[in-house]
Formats: sequence, C-alpha cells, structure tokens
Amino acid sequence: MGSYIARQPNGLLCRFSSVVDAVTHYNYSEEDYIELCAERAREEARRNLQDPHFVKPFDRVLEDIRFDNMTYDEWVKQAGEMGYAEPDWKFKPGDMVTVHREQHKTNGHEGEVWKSSKESGTGRTKVEVFIEELEGSWLFDESELTLKEG
Repeated sequence: MGSYIARQPNGLLCRFSSVVDAVTHYNYSEEDYIELCAERAREEARRNLQDPHFVKPFDRVLEDIRFDNMTYDEWVKQAGEMGYAEPDWKFKPGDMVTVHREQHKTNGHEGEVWKSSKESGTGRTKVEVFIEELEGSWLFDESELTLKEG
C-alpha cells in the first residue's frame, strides 16, 4: 500500500508507512502537509527536467501532431507563439490531393492531407494522406501527389 495520512486525536495529521509499519511524520497541520507535498512535487519536477527521456526535443511534437482536435491554422498560430515557424508546405492539412504512385493500390485515388513533415536523415518532404475509399492513411513523397483542382 505504501503510506497514508491519518487525522490524529489532536486534530493534526500524521503519515503512516506500511513499508516500515510505523508513523514517519506527525503533528502536521494541513498547511504543513500541503507544503510537504508541494516540495516533493517541486523536487520531482526538477528531476524530470534533467531527464533526457522526460523532456523530448520539439521535433517529437512535429512528428506526433495531428489535426483532429485543432485546425492547422490554430496549430500554426500556437507554434508561432512557441517560436516555431512552420515551413511553407506545398500540401497543408485539409488539402485534397490525387495520388500518382504507379503499381500501387493508392494510384489515382483522392484523399485529404493530414500532415506534411520533413523525413529525418534525408530531409525529403513526406505527406500523410487519408484515403476514405481505402479506409486508411498512407505516407507519400511530395512528388507523388498533385493538388486536386476545384
């Protein structure tokens, strides 16, 4: 179980630890307990900020962002407030495109752009497109797509 907080007969608080089966803190006011918790949270936050597995590079956000719960324009505004300048993508989320990938089931299909991103390593632009008829999304090289007219 770990530990729990109990109200003492004098109205103050104590902490009982099931690890040592004993009271480890006692005669705490509610404010003392709140401050103890706040200090522990601050210490944990400081440790987290030093942990490279906790704080990710912003490129991770760019890889993970989706536009289901915000519009592309909202993202561009928000990203700008964070100091990021969105590249001038040829294909933007919401654009309708036609796929030109020979010898592939997606060839000739139309779909909606979900996201454009730079491929790490090569720097090529990749575009994620949802094709409703095929009930899925695919990643295409920018050169395999054309903007749908109209």
